[in-house]
Amino acid sequence: MSMSTALSGLMAAQTEISTTSNNIANVGTMGFRGSRVEFSDVFSTSPFSATRTAVGTGVQVQRVVQDFSQGNVVTTGNLLDIAIEGQGFFALQQLATENAVRGGAIYSRSGAFALNKDGYVADHGNRALLAWPVAVDGKPLTEDLVRAEPLQIPMQRGEPIPTSMINIAATLPSSATALGQQDAVPPTKAFDKADPTTFAHHTVVPAFDAEGKGMEADVYFIRTASPSVASPDTSYEMRMFVDGIERVASPAATVTFGADGRLASGAAHTFGGGIDTMSLDLTGSTVAAAPFAVDTAGHNGKTREQLTNLDIDNLGGVWATYGTGQRVALGQVVLATFSNPQGLRSLGKATFAATAESGPVQTGLPGSAGFGALRSGALERSNVELTEELVNLISAQRNYQASAKAMETSTSLMQTIMNIRT
Repeated sequence: MSMSTALSGLMAAQTEISTTSNNIANVGTMGFRGSRVEFSDVFSTSPFSATRTAVGTGVQVQRVVQDFSQGNVVTTGNLLDIAIEGQGFFALQQLATENAVRGGAIYSRSGAFALNKDGYVADHGNRALLAWPVAVDGKPLTEDLVRAEPLQIPMQRGEPIPTSMINIAATLPSSATALGQQDAVPPTKAFDKADPTTFAHHTVVPAFDAEGKGMEADVYFIRTASPSVASPDTSYEMRMFVDGIERVASPAATVTFGADGRLASGAAHTFGGGIDTMSLDLTGSTVAAAPFAVDTAGHNGKTREQLTNLDIDNLGGVWATYGTGQRVALGQVVLATFSNPQGLRSLGKATFAATAESGPVQTGLPGSAGFGALRSGALERSNVELTEELVNLISAQRNYQASAKAMETSTSLMQTIMNIRT
């Protein structure tokens, strides 16, 4: 009897040492919840035994309980690191991979998130943070966990608009000697963009194609007429190349300036045809006694707006800014609680699954009644107190040694009895 009693003490002490060792090993694990062992004595009696002289028969491990108290929150500076200050768990969902499919929600206090290759806000295990869809003002459209979706941050927004109009306001030289390398007015040879003697000036304007990709529009100015006794006008012909391919104007694109240097005719022209049509507007251009210069240049094309800023507020609202526009609401982070968190089943990697013992999941908005607030750019560390765990380890070690000594004593007594018989 004493042997089995001492053995139960050894096993109980070993369980406590293992639990304490696990706590110490995970003292640096973000979001880790420490555990403690609860014991109960074993006391066996029969209806005819004398209870006043009955002796217990050992100890047993009643349960290993996890501690869900708040851990220390440390600042990291990483926007997608999120700490919960108060009650609640992040709701996560395993993203589909080559060997896995999406499953039900799992829960964690670890908020070390980052964007994966598909733009999902996920942890190191490719588990995405769940969020509710929101209206334009950021208010959630539902608070049902079933309708929560993995939070995805698009890197781009909007639809591209191909460039169909280029606007150039240029200053063209009035002097017949400020024609670049053009050999004569008009040139003596046919236009060739590779031959600078066939044109006077050249400028490049950026543009976008139908997919929003950048391309270059090269505009060449050819002096075709200079002021004379017969006519005070100055004329230029324009040629346009887009990504090296010429877009022809029909009739030829010619602009004329009067004696005062202002536009007289030909301010707007169309180059190409069909889906490749591109217009050139020279409104604001002048002829002056000055070198060639492009005062302003622009176009009406538009590429997809790039993500320029991301923000997660204390109430779990996720906001993004694209380009220089206004903030756009992308989602509302989900928080979950349980009536009995100790009933959750640990899945490792600081994650948990709901069980019948934990009770049904309850979801709500961060900062509302029963739910903690969120802090972006910070992480919650393990709630393990290292000094306390070291003391517990010493205590468990002494209990183990004492039980081992009791077993040794019981063995010696049995040996003594055996020696009496012999």
